[in-house]
Amino acid sequence: MRKIYFIIICFPLMLSAQNQIDKAIANFDDQNYSKAEVQFNAIINQNPNNYKAYEYLGDTYAAQKEWDKAIEVFEYLVEKQPNNPDYNFKYGGTMGLKAKNSNNFTALLMLDDVKKYLKKAADLDPKHVDVRWALLELYLELPGVIGGSVDKSKNYALQLQKISPVDGALAFGRIADYEEDFNTAEKQYKQAVKIGGSLTCYNKLIDLYMKNKQYDKALTTTKEAIVNLNHRDFQFRFSQIALKANSRIDEAIITIDTFLDDQSASKYSKDEALIVKAKLHQKLGQIDEARYCLKQALSYNPDSMQAKTELKRIEQL
Repeated sequence: MRKIYFIIICFPLMLSAQNQIDKAIANFDDQNYSKAEVQFNAIINQNPNNYKAYEYLGDTYAAQKEWDKAIEVFEYLVEKQPNNPDYNFKYGGTMGLKAKNSNNFTALLMLDDVKKYLKKAADLDPKHVDVRWALLELYLELPGVIGGSVDKSKNYALQLQKISPVDGALAFGRIADYEEDFNTAEKQYKQAVKIGGSLTCYNKLIDLYMKNKQYDKALTTTKEAIVNLNHRDFQFRFSQIALKANSRIDEAIITIDTFLDDQSASKYSKDEALIVKAKLHQKLGQIDEARYCLKQALSYNPDSMQAKTELKRIEQL
C-alpha cells in the first residue's frame, strides 16, 4: 500500500519535470536560446543529477558562442561520466571552437586537449560520425608544423566510409576540394548525391561548382534538387545563381515567384527573395518592376539596408 501511495504522489511530479524539460527543449529547437538557458538552469537547480538538462545547457551556451560556459558544463559532464562519447566529443569540440575563435597562442595551448577528448570520443564509439568529421576537419585546417595532416584526415574519411557510405563520399569530396582537385571532388560529391540525395549532398556539389565558377552545372544541379527534394531553399538558390551567372533570368523570375508563394519552410526571408527578384528584373531592364519589388521588400523589413541601397540606386537611374 505504501508503494502504491508513493507512486501516486510522485507521478505528477515526474510529469511536471518532464513537461519542464520538454518546454526547454522546444525553445532550444526554436533557437530561443536565452529562454532555454533560464529553463535548463531552473531544471538543474531542482535536480542536479539531470545530465540531459546539463547537456542541453552546454549546447545552448555553444549555440550562443559562450565558449567558456559551454566548456565548463561539458567538463563537468565528462567528470561525472568519463566514458560517455558524446560528452567527450562536445567537450573537445567546444574547446576546438573556442580555439578557432582565439588568438594563435591560446589556440596552441588548447590544441592537445582538443585532440585528446575528440580522439577519446572516437575510441569510445567506433560509429560516432560527428567526432570523425570534427577530427577530419581539425587535421585539414591545422598547419603541418603543429600536427596538420591530410593523411590523417583521409584515415578518418575511410572510417566514415565504413560507417556511412554517404558520409564517406562527402568526406573524400571535402578533402579533394581542400587539395583543389576539382574532378575528384566532383566525382565524390556526385556519388554522395546518388547515395544520399539529401539537402547537404546537393549543397556540397553546388558549392563546389560555384567555387569553381561552373555556373551552368550549378544551375542544372540546383534544378535537379528542386525536382527531387521540393525544398524551398533550392528555389531561392537557383535564382541567386542565375543572377550571378546572368543566365536563365526569365526562368529564375518564375522560380523566385514560386518561392514567394510559400517560403515558410525556408531559411531565406521574403524580403531577401524580393531583393533577388528586383535584381533579376534589372537584368532585363525592367526598372519599374524592380522598384516595386524593393518597395515590397521594405514593407516586410523596413530596416533592410540592402533594399534601401538598391532602391536609392534605382531611383537615380
